[in-house]
Amino acid sequence: MHSQDVTWILRLSGWLVAIFIAVSTPLTFAIVSLNDVRANLESTGRLSAGRAARYIFANQRMWEFQRVRLEEVIELPIAEHALYRQSIISGSGGEVYADTHSVITPILTSRQPILVAGKVVGELVIQSSARPVLVKTVWIAAFSSLIALFSLAVVHFWPIRLINRMLSSLASEQERTSIALQDLQTSDEVLKSRSEQLIEAQKLGRIGDWSLNIGNNDLFLSPIIADLLCLDQLTSLPSLPGIKSMLMPGSAAKLERLIADVIRSRSAKTTDVDFRRGDGTIAYLAITCRPVPRDDGRIAEIGGTIQDITERREAAEQLEQLAYFDTLTGLANRALFKRELTEVLDRVAQSDDVAALLLIDLDRFKEVNDSLGHGAGDELLRVVSRALTATLKNRHFIARLGGDEFAIILSEPSDRMRAEAIAREVIEELAKPMVLGLGEVRIGGSIGIVMLPTDGASAEEATRHADLALYRAKDQGRGRFAFFEHEMSDFIQEKMALARDLRIAASDNSGLEAWFQPQINLATDTIAGFEALMRWKHPTRGYVPPGEFIPIAESSSLIMDIGHWMMRESARTAKAWIDAGHPPYEIAVNLSAAQIWQTNIEEDVARVLKETGLPPQLLCIELTESLLADHTEGRVRRALTRLKALGVTLALDDFGTGFSSLGYLIQLPFDKLKIDRIFVSGAATSEKMQHVLQGIIALGHGLGMKVVAEGVEELEELALLKRLGCDQVQGYIFARPAPAHIAITYAARGNDHERQVA
Repeated sequence: MHSQDVTWILRLSGWLVAIFIAVSTPLTFAIVSLNDVRANLESTGRLSAGRAARYIFANQRMWEFQRVRLEEVIELPIAEHALYRQSIISGSGGEVYADTHSVITPILTSRQPILVAGKVVGELVIQSSARPVLVKTVWIAAFSSLIALFSLAVVHFWPIRLINRMLSSLASEQERTSIALQDLQTSDEVLKSRSEQLIEAQKLGRIGDWSLNIGNNDLFLSPIIADLLCLDQLTSLPSLPGIKSMLMPGSAAKLERLIADVIRSRSAKTTDVDFRRGDGTIAYLAITCRPVPRDDGRIAEIGGTIQDITERREAAEQLEQLAYFDTLTGLANRALFKRELTEVLDRVAQSDDVAALLLIDLDRFKEVNDSLGHGAGDELLRVVSRALTATLKNRHFIARLGGDEFAIILSEPSDRMRAEAIAREVIEELAKPMVLGLGEVRIGGSIGIVMLPTDGASAEEATRHADLALYRAKDQGRGRFAFFEHEMSDFIQEKMALARDLRIAASDNSGLEAWFQPQINLATDTIAGFEALMRWKHPTRGYVPPGEFIPIAESSSLIMDIGHWMMRESARTAKAWIDAGHPPYEIAVNLSAAQIWQTNIEEDVARVLKETGLPPQLLCIELTESLLADHTEGRVRRALTRLKALGVTLALDDFGTGFSSLGYLIQLPFDKLKIDRIFVSGAATSEKMQHVLQGIIALGHGLGMKVVAEGVEELEELALLKRLGCDQVQGYIFARPAPAHIAITYAARGNDHERQVA
């Protein structure tokens, strides 16, 4: 081939290459870009049409009138607003919604049908401008023309390189287009995921949407709300009147007021209502309502959210129950009592009414709790609370303040006579047998009464004065009531000071003394032993009568401390007498019921015997019948059996004044029966009392016990007891209780039966 031919071919090739470059590049770019824009337009249109279809499905009767909600549904991300213009055409051809954005010509349009349940209910039209693509195409065409001219000069030098460069440019553009499509797909997936998360969050929060068309009362409830309210169990979807009929009394009026307030104020408001679900259960709902104004400013629709707050409401009620009510008895607790008392005081202070406060303390509750266990004690408190509620029949406020202390507030107008009548009624009810799972017990109660507002202007003052009155009632004996009197303050303060001094005496072992009274064997006219009796020498008051300080000790744990001290001191004294060469005398020591139930008494007794070296047969443990008050015969028997195993003697003190029965005497291992002084005093001149004494002595002997008579003061009483066969006696006729050195001196003088005064 000639060179001219080659040149011609090269020139022709150069022109062909130049023409190809100048035309194909912009043309290819324009075709690819426009196809990408159309694909993007269709994808976005399908996404918006799908969201609109889901919304229309839930609002089939009123979607054409909800321009704002439609805008929220198909609204595109902010970065894409300027690229598209969207509108919704109804099935009848009317424009329901149109963007306010403008699109520059030339315009590309995509129409996507809106399908609801397989039926076309409208059309979503989305438009975008093709001008950006055309502008880019023009610039690429200009650039391609320059490249084409340059290629004419260099095609025979760099044709392959030029072609590779052009192909690389096209590949880069295609890659950018592919990335844009992937970003659009990712955005669609993110939007779908966030929608699903929102629905799941609403389910977890038990909250959903609702709306109401004011013109025709069309009511929309989201599927979540319909499910929460069990509306699927109803025969038809509820209307606004139907929803109102399912509201509890008072809640329908609250809903009507809410709607009226929202329309009038044009602001969002919230209220709580009680709703009967479709399955009959009760739900507590928080309804939020806000206005939805039209373009002309009128309120054509209201809507908002409904949240099921049943669990939150029930939790709040449980918290209130824990905060203001006693978990054991269900009665009001101390916090609610104080609030109620304050309200009653405020009311009576502003009127001429009179109210009353009754403070109740259970008698012998501690004995039941210690003997039968805390479970029985809790059961007893529940039984008492039911008894109080049944007695007062919800006419008055009842509270448990803690432990075995209760309070009653007579909130209705109540004078002193009314308060006294209720106090007697309560005491009578508490005196009845209380039936527990472990058996029947008797307790009783004492009451302190305060009249309001005369005896207490504040809750603290009224409660303090009621405490003083209760203290006076218990001091007078069990099963009593006492009204507050202003002079009680000094009396109670004196009692409290005495209790404080007694506690110091017990802790410092100062002032407590063991005195002894001889017990005479009537068969031999000799001293058989001594009863140990506690005395307390106060540092300023001198000797305090036992009847004054023993009840104080019994009302606290002091009785256990001083009781143990008394037993150890008595045993030590008896052993010291033996070591000094005196005959071995039996020493009788009184134990309280608290020492039996609240201490390991057999270990305490064994330790005292070991420490002092006193032979166990010389220690007599005296127990009163109060030990048997709560019918705990099994536990009493176990405790006494363990004591007997130590070798000590057991005596039942004050027989006939308490709660014992013949069954106890037969089954429990007592060695002695002590007759109380009330059966001895005056018996010499009373035939009836002589028969009683004769019966008690015969009963004791028949059960294999020795019988001891206390409080013998007259020679006639002594002669009578000797004639009836009583084994031992003690009393002032022989000697008064005296310190150890005086008592043993009396014994050493030969039992001459002369009266001795310590």
